[in-house]
Amino acid sequence: MDGFVTKTRPFWTRVIEFVIYSFCGWAYEMVAEGILAGHLVDRGWLHLPLCIIYGFFSIVVLKVFKPQKNKPAAVFFFSMAIVTVLEYLSALLIEAVLHKSLWDYSRWICNFQGRVSLISSLIFGTACVLLVFWAHPTFNNFFNKKCNAKVTVILGMVLLAAVVADAVITALGY
Repeated sequence: MDGFVTKTRPFWTRVIEFVIYSFCGWAYEMVAEGILAGHLVDRGWLHLPLCIIYGFFSIVVLKVFKPQKNKPAAVFFFSMAIVTVLEYLSALLIEAVLHKSLWDYSRWICNFQGRVSLISSLIFGTACVLLVFWAHPTFNNFFNKKCNAKVTVILGMVLLAAVVADAVITALGY
């Protein structure tokens, strides 16, 4: 069992990160949409308070950028470009598969087809700099130095099961 825990801990740490960043994305969406709409609007697609697109994009950005090898300006501009392209492609895919739009930037200035906007891209670029240089190193420090490996693996398994179950339930229309 200890060999399994040791070998799989990095994967389960990523699962936990994915869920945390998905929750942060949901919280950001709630605040941003609440300000624009004047009242709170649940921006998640799942029943859980998660916007999983933020989790996916965070993992992609973390795979591309390493804080010790990149400068904040490079992370800002390149991640802004990467996330904008991924957001646009995700909007097209979601609309094709789910036949609905999960976000709409048409009220934002400098938007393209309501799927992406310059303002959101600037926000995401800033968020990626914070992710790469502050959130991710802090998170890794906590889980690698202060959290028991077995706890990390068990928590990762529970969170993955919860997200997968919620996605299935949501996809089935419940």
